[in-house]
Amino acid sequence: MHHAIRPVPRVLALGIASALGLSQPLLAQETPAKDPAKLDAVIVTGTRSTDRTVSSSLQPVDVISSDQLQSSGSNQLGAALARLVPSISFPQPTTISGAEVVRPVTLRGLSPDQVLVLIDGKRQHAGSFLNLGGAIGRGSNPVDINAIPISAVERIEVLRDGASARYGSDAIGGVINVILKKGGEGGSVSAQYGGYSKGDGKQRQLSGDAGFKLGDKGFVHVSGEFANDDYTNRAGRDLGTSAVGSTYGQKVYRLGDPAVKSTKLGVNAEYDFSKAVEVYGFALYRRDRAESALLYRHRNDSTNVRSIYPNGYLPLATPIVDDLSVVGGVRGEVGDGWHYDFSLNYGKNRYRSRFDQINADWYRTYGYTPFSIVGATYKSSQDVVNLDLSKEFRPSWLPNPVSVAFGAEYLRQTYQVTPGDVYSQYGSNGGITGNSSGRWQRHDVSEYIDLETNLTDRFAVSLAGRHEDYSDFGKTTSGSLSGRFDFTPRVAVRGTVSTGFRAPTLVQQHYADVSSQLQDLGHGQVLVQSGTFPVDAPVAQLLGAEKLKPEKSRSATVGVVLDPIDAWQLSVDAYWIKITNRINLSSNIPVNTPKVASYLTGNGIDANYQSLRYFTNAVDTRTRGVDVVSQYGFDFSNGDRLNTTLSWSYNQNKVLSVKPNPAILDQLGVAVQRVERRERLGLLGDTNPRTKLDLGLDYLHQRWAVHANVNGYGSYTVYSNSGPQLDQTFASRWTLDLSVDYRLDRWTFTVGGDNVTNAHPQQVIYANSTNGNFLYSLFSPMSWNGAYYYGRVTYKF
Repeated sequence: MHHAIRPVPRVLALGIASALGLSQPLLAQETPAKDPAKLDAVIVTGTRSTDRTVSSSLQPVDVISSDQLQSSGSNQLGAALARLVPSISFPQPTTISGAEVVRPVTLRGLSPDQVLVLIDGKRQHAGSFLNLGGAIGRGSNPVDINAIPISAVERIEVLRDGASARYGSDAIGGVINVILKKGGEGGSVSAQYGGYSKGDGKQRQLSGDAGFKLGDKGFVHVSGEFANDDYTNRAGRDLGTSAVGSTYGQKVYRLGDPAVKSTKLGVNAEYDFSKAVEVYGFALYRRDRAESALLYRHRNDSTNVRSIYPNGYLPLATPIVDDLSVVGGVRGEVGDGWHYDFSLNYGKNRYRSRFDQINADWYRTYGYTPFSIVGATYKSSQDVVNLDLSKEFRPSWLPNPVSVAFGAEYLRQTYQVTPGDVYSQYGSNGGITGNSSGRWQRHDVSEYIDLETNLTDRFAVSLAGRHEDYSDFGKTTSGSLSGRFDFTPRVAVRGTVSTGFRAPTLVQQHYADVSSQLQDLGHGQVLVQSGTFPVDAPVAQLLGAEKLKPEKSRSATVGVVLDPIDAWQLSVDAYWIKITNRINLSSNIPVNTPKVASYLTGNGIDANYQSLRYFTNAVDTRTRGVDVVSQYGFDFSNGDRLNTTLSWSYNQNKVLSVKPNPAILDQLGVAVQRVERRERLGLLGDTNPRTKLDLGLDYLHQRWAVHANVNGYGSYTVYSNSGPQLDQTFASRWTLDLSVDYRLDRWTFTVGGDNVTNAHPQQVIYANSTNGNFLYSLFSPMSWNGAYYYGRVTYKF
């Protein structure tokens, strides 16, 4: 491997140098130094030790710097991360019940809510949004990582291993720990403008950060981002029979990125009163005002009024999303080397749904209709009280100190749904009614312990355990054991075995809604009124819903870490994850068949919708994969430098078993499985690309810097509920991001492009295009939009 990989970066280095018009330099004969920012950086994720580095970690950890995050034109943290970490994906769905506004991040091909997000080591709250659309992350209730301003980030540590034993629920796939900028000096202001090659999607961004001293013992560091993004549209032409005579052959749908006006603010502060008392805290706030298109209402649809819209119309969703995180605490060292950290953590998320549309049922009853409807408001919050204690002990029977950390945590979570106006609740328009609204809460008390030591100078081990007691589903215990053996300073092996869990969120337990959904009913995608009900709703229980249980996981990782030569680090980690009682949305259960309708009516249920679904512990799954990460730095004799990162991941998901249907469905003759075919084979299986490759190159020459990033996505298959005749496998795709920086004193001028080759996903077959309107798959791992070009000016002080 050493001989196969090494020549490639050298050729690329010389090619970039030639492109800049430089005289061809010779590589310096002396051994180049390692890049200390990446290889020897001290990490705080996945360890309680104070001196673990990336290169000595017992578990695979990626460190992404602020400069790397800002090397692309994206102002979304999830998109920037996905370009740099191959095991992270950032699907960009469109018109999927709000998922185009609150976009999920996935790790190792698992669900977006099976990765834990921390900010400076503190648990970040989940959003109030529930992904109900037919895309990656369907049914998940994830953290909105894009609420964090990139300008506030110093670095990000990505732990690619199960970590529930250290951090609790959600860390089945791993942990994303966002480290905020600190310090009382320096800062920057940046302005950026860009747009897509199609001429739409203009983006205007203004961001900055600044540090201020608090005497000689503290600081306040502030940050902010303001963005105004236009929408994009990659819809096809409407060729459906419902469009004949009106909109046939026209682009009536709007499919792409939403228009968003975003404000993100952050503050981080510390003050040292003494060695024993250091006060710290941070706060982050985000507000997004979005506008995205819903599905087109054709002239003869029951949701349209032809006297108002003779040819139909395009309704809009205009949600307002607010997110707030506030953390405060005190830490220090007391006594004989005891370290303590006591913190309070509060977070909340609010999703206010708004619609620019009519209510046809209201019009038919009262002779008029509103054109703007206020939908339901969803709120979620968390309160965390945490105490960490740690100390290094030096037992006489061990050759090295033992790092001992233990603590306790109290977690309280709430979820609240408030109905919208009367128009949003009337008729088949659906929405949240007073019967579906409410406020729910739960709490959890946990205790944990973490031990880490070097049993010899070459053999390090770590043992962690955590016990949880949730008020709604009971107790659970997780554990992990990690080890690393260094055969030589250049060759080491490492591995981890662990158990974990994910608690069903309050949103998954209590969300209720009736809305228009595209569903595959066996003869293509059609628009139907579908209800989503909590498991304790009478109609759901009548059709087999049961109380949700936590997901449980077992996982193992084994890897090798190599330093073939100075400045080159290579790691290969293979992993296995088994998840039982995985929580998914059930299949859409038809309720308008005579037998089901009679059964529900006989039990006092009048269903004014065509189907319903609920959450269920439906399946057991297995995930296997390999992550390869290579970092190499070159120094040239003229002082230039080339940093390279090559990362590749292979990931395979498989459903091992599906729980049998509730007996009542069989008795009623409901011919659906507990989980849809599309989900069973696709969303939980082959719809995630099995392979992903990232190649990053950074060439530094005096005042100039050139950044190149290549992303390769493997093929994937989307399955149809109609049967294998409509399954489609999509070819792999490659994208190339390029940018050039020129530094002039404190100024940096940047021009660049993301996906400069203007690559697009493979188009869907017509039978899966909803009458020609959807050109690309909703499951595409890459954006539909094509090439994006931008210019940026940055001033550092």
